[in-house]
Amino acid sequence: MTGLAKSFGKLGVFDEVSLAVGPGELVVVTGSSGSGKTTLLRLLHGQLRPTRGSIRVAGRSLHRLWRRGLGRVRRDVGFIFQDFRLLPRLTALENIILALQISDPQLPHSVIRRRALEVLEALSLGHRGRAYPAQLSAGEQQRVAVARALAGHPQILLADEPVTAIDAQNAHIVVRLLEEAAANGAAVIVASHHNTYRSHRELRLPEGKILPGHRGRKAGVSAQPVRPRLWRRLLALCANSFRLVVLSGLRSWRRDLRLIAPALGSMALLFLLCGLLSLVGVAVADVGARAADQASVVRVYLAPDAAPADVAALKARLAADPRVESIREVSAEQALREANGRPGLGALASLSTSNPFPASLDVRARRLTDVGTIAALAKGDPAADPSYPTSYDPDAYSRLQRMGLIVGGIGAGLLLLFLFVAYSVVANSMRAIATARREEVLVTRLLGARGWMLRGPFVVQGLATGAFAGALAAAVVAGGWFLADRFAAATYSQVLPGAGPVAIRFVVAGLLTAGLVLGALTALLGFRRLRA
Repeated sequence: MTGLAKSFGKLGVFDEVSLAVGPGELVVVTGSSGSGKTTLLRLLHGQLRPTRGSIRVAGRSLHRLWRRGLGRVRRDVGFIFQDFRLLPRLTALENIILALQISDPQLPHSVIRRRALEVLEALSLGHRGRAYPAQLSAGEQQRVAVARALAGHPQILLADEPVTAIDAQNAHIVVRLLEEAAANGAAVIVASHHNTYRSHRELRLPEGKILPGHRGRKAGVSAQPVRPRLWRRLLALCANSFRLVVLSGLRSWRRDLRLIAPALGSMALLFLLCGLLSLVGVAVADVGARAADQASVVRVYLAPDAAPADVAALKARLAADPRVESIREVSAEQALREANGRPGLGALASLSTSNPFPASLDVRARRLTDVGTIAALAKGDPAADPSYPTSYDPDAYSRLQRMGLIVGGIGAGLLLLFLFVAYSVVANSMRAIATARREEVLVTRLLGARGWMLRGPFVVQGLATGAFAGALAAAVVAGGWFLADRFAAATYSQVLPGAGPVAIRFVVAGLLTAGLVLGALTALLGFRRLRA
C-alpha cells in the first residue's frame, strides 16, 4: 500500500499510510479503538475503496479491481473476521469445507475434508465439527473462523482481532498458528490492540508509524505443494461443482420449504388451470380441424336426369384441375345412408316418401381458399343440378377463420394471464428467499466465490420449485384423464374431442418444461435484485 488514506465523509480515519509486506512476514497493526485497524484490513480485502492511494495485493492493483476481479484476489487472501461471519445453516466443519471448495474447487473432496478436520483438531474443536454456529460459544465461533481462514493455506492472511473472544490457552494456540503461517511463507497482517506476536514489524495507526517487531529476520518462502494431475483436478472440479451448486441448492430448497410452500401451491394451481385450458384448446383445435376439413369439401349435386357421359366428363374436368385433391362419387342411396347417420338429417329423410338426397360428386380442394374456384367450375355444367349446383357457402370460410381467431386469441390471452400470475407469485417468493439469504451471499462473496457458485444454488432452488409445481399439476391432469378415459370415455370424447393420450403427453411435458423455465427465470431475477 502506498499513500493510503481513508475517510468517511468529513471524518478522516488515517492518511498517508505506506507499507509493504512480503511472503513470510508477520506485521501487527496496532492502535486505539477507532484508529482504523479494521478499516485498513477491509481495504486490503477489497471490502472498502480507498479515498486516496494505491493497494497491490498478490501483484494485483486492488484499487482498480473494484467489483471485477475481487473474487480472484480474495481466493488468495484468508480473512479472520472480528464478527466471525460463519454461515448459520452450516456446521463448523461444513463452514470450513465450503471455504476450501470456494478457494480451490479442483482440490479432491477427501483432501478438503482432511484439511478441515486437521485444522479443527489443531484448535481443539475436533469434537464440535457437527455443531452449528448457534450451538457454539463466542470463543468457539472465533476459533472456527480462524480455522476457516487457515485451512486453505492462503498466500496472504488478514486477522482482525483474532483472539479477543478466546481464553488465554486457546489464544496462545491461535497466535502460534498465525506465526507458523508466516513461517511457512504467508504474508500475515494482524490487527490488535497490543503487539503480543513474534512479529517482524508493527504499524501504529492512525499516524502510520512503522516500528520494529519482536522477531529477527523474515522467514523463507515454503515450497508450493505438488498439484494433482489434470484429470484428477477436472474430476474434483466436477464433484465440487455438484456439491456447491446442486446439493447446496437442494438443501436450501428443503430448508426454505416453509417460505416456498405458498408460492408452490399457487404455482401448481395456476399450472393446473393452464393444463386444463390447453386440453380445451386441443378440443377446440380438433373441432376446428374437422370443420376446416368439411369446409374444404364441396359437394357438386348432380341433376336427376344427368347422363352418365356428362357426369364422367364433369368428373374428368374437375380431376384435371391442379387445385383438386380427390373426387368421390356418391350415389343417392349412399347419400341417404350417410344422412341417416347424422343427427337431424335422418328425421328429415323420414318425412319424405322418396329419397330427398341427390347423387353428388364430393370434391376435396387442396387448400381451403380454392373451394370457391372449384365450385365455380361446376356451376352451369350439364351434369350439375341447375337449381342448386353445389354446397358451397361463400361466408363459411370467413366465419370459420373468424371463429378460430377469436377462440385462439381468448385462449392465448388466458394462458398468458395465468403464466404472468404464476411468475409474479413465484418471483415474490424467490425475492423473499433471496432477502433472507442476503447475509449468506455476502459471506460467500467475501470468501471469493465465483459467480456460478453464487447463482447456481439459486437456480437449482428455482428449478426444484418449478419442477415440483409442474409435476403436481401434470399428475392431476394425467390422473384426471386416466379416470375419465377409464370410467366415462363416451362423455369425455364428447366434451373434449381430440384430447387423447398424445395430447396428454404434450400437456404434461409442457407443464414440466414451463415449471423449470419459470423457476429458473424467477431465481435468476431474484438473485440479480439481491446482488444489486
